[in-house]
Amino acid sequence: MFNGFFNNIDYTEDIEEFLKSGQQTLVDEKIAKVANNIQGENSSTIVINRILYWMQNNLKYENNNNVKFTRTASQIMNSGTYTGCSDFALLFETIAREKGIPTIHLQTVRKRFVEDMQNNIQTPTKGHHFCESFIDNQWILVDPLGNKIFKAYNNQDFNLGEYYVFSKSTDIFETGIKSVKENNSVIKDLFLGYDIKNFHCANVTTEIIRE
Repeated sequence: MFNGFFNNIDYTEDIEEFLKSGQQTLVDEKIAKVANNIQGENSSTIVINRILYWMQNNLKYENNNNVKFTRTASQIMNSGTYTGCSDFALLFETIAREKGIPTIHLQTVRKRFVEDMQNNIQTPTKGHHFCESFIDNQWILVDPLGNKIFKAYNNQDFNLGEYYVFSKSTDIFETGIKSVKENNSVIKDLFLGYDIKNFHCANVTTEIIRE
């Protein structure tokens, strides 16, 4: 799936391709059990809501950059902890695919961070992880940690308004990133001299009213 940074993926692929797991998102017995207990049709956002609800109520935040980006979905599930949006997105997409919902992992960087960096203003690297899920014959945007679902989403537009998409993949390991240090290095290398005018006009997304 991963086609390089700043590159979109081929959406003409058989939709089954987006149900495949990567090295970081393999399903184990516990993930399969949780997915099996979530009721609903995979063509409905109700299932996505229920996955997010389960995660919000069964995972606890752990401030630990030493393990951020390093763990598999199985390790996240079995630890019962998440270190941020990357962990939340990884586990969400793994459960969603197990439920039969084609899902893609999106890595983004905050627009303000890029502007600061290009103006030599030192600020911590800021980004966010989203997912695209195929529901009711359309791709929608999911913010797992933010507990939000957006419709009217244009998956050809890498400008999400507050964030710029720089990667779409099966999971983070597929991009070669396996630590906070590697993540920050990739972001700085990609955006330090990048002309942000190359991004399209910002996506106009509408949050779905929760069922």
